[in-house]
Amino acid sequence: MQVHTNPSKLQLIRPAVSIGIFDGVHRGHQNLISRVKELAAISHSQTLVVTFWPHPRIVLGKAGPDFKMLTSLEEKSAMLEKLGVDHLLVVPFTPEFASLSAKQFLDDFLNQYIKPGVVVVGDDLRFGSGGSGNLQLLSDSGKIHGFEVVKLETHIENEARISSTLIRDCLMSGKLETANKLLGYPYFVNGEVVLGNRLGNTIGFPTANIECAACFKQIPSDGVYAVTVDWNGATYQGMLNIGIRPTIDDKGHKTFEVHLFDMSEDLYGQNLRVNFIARLRDEKKFGGIEELKAQLALDLLASKTEIEKFKQSI
Repeated sequence: MQVHTNPSKLQLIRPAVSIGIFDGVHRGHQNLISRVKELAAISHSQTLVVTFWPHPRIVLGKAGPDFKMLTSLEEKSAMLEKLGVDHLLVVPFTPEFASLSAKQFLDDFLNQYIKPGVVVVGDDLRFGSGGSGNLQLLSDSGKIHGFEVVKLETHIENEARISSTLIRDCLMSGKLETANKLLGYPYFVNGEVVLGNRLGNTIGFPTANIECAACFKQIPSDGVYAVTVDWNGATYQGMLNIGIRPTIDDKGHKTFEVHLFDMSEDLYGQNLRVNFIARLRDEKKFGGIEELKAQLALDLLASKTEIEKFKQSI
């Protein structure tokens, strides 16, 4: 997949296009990409995904202090490439770009630089300043400039529209199973192993403390999780705790630490990808270290069971 950042340098001939944020590249997005690929094959053209960075909500001041994202730009790019997209255009989303009217977006951006053969959109399409552009305006432009507009119905799961916002809400409220189902894959976080206080070594469950690579990445709710970890070309099983470790740490600092099964490597300074397979329980304070160790042994067994169930489901 070729990644472009300057629309004026695109040299594509009537590509099959989809435009959006694609945060999380969830099942609704995957459906869009699949249709784009089908139409590109029919017209013997290439596929182009147009996305924006930073997130428009951040640039427009609508994000709020707690706004987080499901994927970084690098993660999103890698996922789109894995889906078989030929070209990705990353448009710098600036206040100036945001101020374009719907007509300017069509005339000065889409038709001037992209020159699509077909555009695949969801039924909630909005574009231009204030979201004034809609499907009808895009279709009218297509009739003038010779491109087709294909509308896909909203992807529904249990009577709810699949959206990045819904998935973020599920992760924050402990509904990992629902989030993963909406995503179509286990939610993941990339991060670097940083120096911890090594308390896990003293109770027989050594952990790697992870610092998330992207500060705006959504972290699931506090609790204990069954996870797999990708590192150095291999995948390891483990369990992870997000929280303040109330039994062994009275400072209240939140940590993100993983215990890997059958792993003795020193991972300090290494970059890991943590895949969240299942949420096992809330974090809680135990009566002492022995009670904590007993629970961790149960968590380990539960993690292995959940990971095996996941492996059999794919």
